[in-house]
Amino acid sequence: MVNRDRHDIVIEILKKSVSGKKKTELMSEVGLSYSQAKQYLKKMVDEGFLEQDDKKRYAVTKKGMIFMERCSKCWLFRWEKQKR
Repeated sequence: MVNRDRHDIVIEILKKSVSGKKKTELMSEVGLSYSQAKQYLKKMVDEGFLEQDDKKRYAVTKKGMIFMERCSKCWLFRWEKQKR
């Protein structure tokens, strides 16, 4: 498995949340434990990258979309990680 840093995980959560996802869907698709998902989602909501609707679905905000767009332009985020 490839080691991921926090930035990789945040970008992956944002990408998966574009259409709106529940916490359990994100946990499964991103590969996070419950406690990890809880921490990441809380921080991302607090920072304004995600919002939660009345059905408990997480969706990307405008700020989150801008962040993803800027990261896609950075060569570090396109760097291919080697499998160990």
